[in-house]
Amino acid sequence: MGIFDLFKKNPQPQAQENDLIQSIRHAIEIMEHADSKSHEEIIEKIAQYTKDEHLAWELYCLIPSAYCRMIVKEVRYTNDMIMIFPDDTQQQTLLSNNRVYKVIQSVVADKLSGEIDNKKIQTILFQSSEFNAINNALNDGSALEDLMTGPLVVFAPEKMVQ
Repeated sequence: MGIFDLFKKNPQPQAQENDLIQSIRHAIEIMEHADSKSHEEIIEKIAQYTKDEHLAWELYCLIPSAYCRMIVKEVRYTNDMIMIFPDDTQQQTLLSNNRVYKVIQSVVADKLSGEIDNKKIQTILFQSSEFNAINNALNDGSALEDLMTGPLVVFAPEKMVQ
């Protein structure tokens, strides 16, 4: 192995990271304009771009959560995520260990540091089960700083079952 071989192997992870960032940005754009679309339609549109249904599903589930957690900072959020599969088996993981979620956080933080379109943000927030639970609790009279979420629960598509 020569010195130039070292340089040839390093760009691939960076290229994959750049592809993921572009997929996240594209998914956000789709979700910003998804006022009346079903979640199946949104995931399908994302999958058309990513060419990966699993990634499209993951982006659809995690992007609204990242928005909610970055915008509604007063709430105490758990780091736990539970995936429920069609055969009713469950897998518990930590969001902080999810590579895709970490990249989503970075992309969303960058997006929120720029010019903000409240309507687009609201469209994404209303796709978040966490945001909807927080909103319901506030409507019932709870104080924002007293709220704490349970684990983020996501339902995995059938194609993920092996």
